[in-house]
Amino acid sequence: MNRVLLGGAVGGLLMFIWSAVAWIALPLHTSTVAAMANEDSVITAMKSGMDRKSVYMFPARQKSGDQAATDVWKKKYNQGPVGIVIYNPAGASDLMLAEMGIGVIDSILTAMLAAWLLSRSTAAKSGFFARVMFCGTLGLFICLAVHVANWNWMMYPVDYTTGWIADSLVGWVIGGIGIAAFVKSPA
Repeated sequence: MNRVLLGGAVGGLLMFIWSAVAWIALPLHTSTVAAMANEDSVITAMKSGMDRKSVYMFPARQKSGDQAATDVWKKKYNQGPVGIVIYNPAGASDLMLAEMGIGVIDSILTAMLAAWLLSRSTAAKSGFFARVMFCGTLGLFICLAVHVANWNWMMYPVDYTTGWIADSLVGWVIGGIGIAAFVKSPA
């Protein structure tokens, strides 16, 4: 069990470091997030129309069951624009210390889960490369379950989605190196 915890901790730290590099030093994400034209005007409109921290979708579908309201929504939806806004009226710290702390903990916990899964699989008896690819396959699972689903249902742009897929796959292979170094069947 100690090897699982240690492998998970090392793998999680490696995944977090990779993610920081992917966001800060590489164009995987920065090139896929666009700035708004007339940002001040848009923010003013958001402040008047969005009163709390939430995810807002537009056009908003009415829950009334009224057919006329549904028809209006369908027309707006078909004509566009459509979108999703993740909104926090309170703002946030530019240092992102809380987010970084949660990110490290999340990376370590998910890597520990991956290490535990690896320890219970037949891949634990395999060579180093097979153990790393086991973790990489978990990354592929995440890509299909989360990133492709968001592309499909939330209309995330293809370049944004492929950036996340590349980040996740590389991160899980790098994390897998740390996990595989510790999680293996005794010789």
